[in-house]
Amino acid sequence: MIKIKITLIFMLAVQQLSAQITEPINTDRPDQSDGTYVLEKKYLQIENGITIANKTVTNNLMLRYGLTKSTEIRLLSDFGKFEGIKGFTPIGISIKQRLIENKGIVPAITLVGYLRNENIASKAFKSNSTSYNFLLAFQNDISDNLSIGYNVGTATRLKNISFTTSVGYGLSAKFTGFIEYFANFEKKETPSHNIDGGILYLINNRLQLDFAVGSSLIEKGNYYFTTGVSYRFKN
Repeated sequence: MIKIKITLIFMLAVQQLSAQITEPINTDRPDQSDGTYVLEKKYLQIENGITIANKTVTNNLMLRYGLTKSTEIRLLSDFGKFEGIKGFTPIGISIKQRLIENKGIVPAITLVGYLRNENIASKAFKSNSTSYNFLLAFQNDISDNLSIGYNVGTATRLKNISFTTSVGYGLSAKFTGFIEYFANFEKKETPSHNIDGGILYLINNRLQLDFAVGSSLIEKGNYYFTTGVSYRFKN
């Protein structure tokens, strides 16, 4: 909670220094899907949240930067307590590349890649391997208020397949709600099937708060909730 307060104070302090932004902020939290949206060139966005689950409390931080009109780079860092073990998990680097814009029935498509060096982490989470995964993010805008997004991804040299699908609806000018299904399929493992939903509140075009709850559809007691804040400003 302390990190959220510090981040919020920082965001409010730089708010008056930011360039005028007319388009509302677009985030990749609090759901499990990556959106097709790519941050505008030379804009920086901070997305920070706290996730609480069974025996786990983590701070999730993502820094996003618009590199070109269609390319975004990101840095990811998670810190917290994982079943009694505290520390930083491996630092991640991610890139988003917009491929196609939404036109009629043709969805917007964005390629997203992740790379984590398992050696850049707290001692308890270190290893000598490097993990990577990539996915394709799709989105269809049904109306001004309704959109459908879905991801198909893979990791561990194609041994792991992930899938998400979500429906977002603009409840008002300030509130947006969503519901999402996400699953993971891995060789020789029982597939996981999960559902979550949440609310995003737009304070202004640069600043947004969010809250979401989720649960496994198979394992009893396997649930979580997350809340966070996101801020965007021009470099």
